[in-house]
Amino acid sequence: MRIPNRSMLVIKTKIPSLFRFFYDAIVRVVMPPLCAHCKSFLQKRAVFCSDCYAAITPVVSTDVEITKTKKIKLFAVCAYKDPVRSLILSKHRSDIVSARQLGQLVCEMTYVHNVPFDYIVPVPLHWTRFAQRGFNQAEQMARMIAKKTGKPVVNMLQRRKKTKFQAVLDKTGRVENLKDAFVLRNKKLKEGAVFLLVDDLFTTGATLKSAARCLYQLKPESIVAVVASRVV
Repeated sequence: MRIPNRSMLVIKTKIPSLFRFFYDAIVRVVMPPLCAHCKSFLQKRAVFCSDCYAAITPVVSTDVEITKTKKIKLFAVCAYKDPVRSLILSKHRSDIVSARQLGQLVCEMTYVHNVPFDYIVPVPLHWTRFAQRGFNQAEQMARMIAKKTGKPVVNMLQRRKKTKFQAVLDKTGRVENLKDAFVLRNKKLKEGAVFLLVDDLFTTGATLKSAARCLYQLKPESIVAVVASRVV
């Protein structure tokens, strides 16, 4: 049996690393790493620069009352302020990269990765709004969380009602706006699962509450929720 020359083995070992080096160099020239908020150049890829990370206002987890007998734990990266606010608002420009960056921030800056859950459920858009944007920001966030945790994304909810924008309504109007907005797409999941409900923003909680009430039809063990920002 022929024994490979040692120098050849060294060359073969170095080829992948050399390829990776040149690939990374080309990517840095074509798509240099920039801060997602202030657009300053970064030494390595990250969502924000150190100054913008420092400007994030963290918030503690809180309980959200769904019914008189049920509550869900809500995790959030921060208060609804820049720099994260700018990423959330970028959905109106159909910026899918920002949506994925929100998912990355959720994984980096919340305790959600320590929560034992079985399925990740993004809050859905109505099909007309999905057609306008080309993607669902909550689903892109969910897929980033799935990539980090290994848990599956299940699109269990359907938004059957074309609701008005929540931002233009008062608290009472928001609740009425979301009434019966969601239906289950699949009722075959086993009982006793733990769902992680994902959305980009929590204001009065009307959207998450409506979605959670719908999920409770599946008789889960519990539901936890995570958002990029919440109004405090």
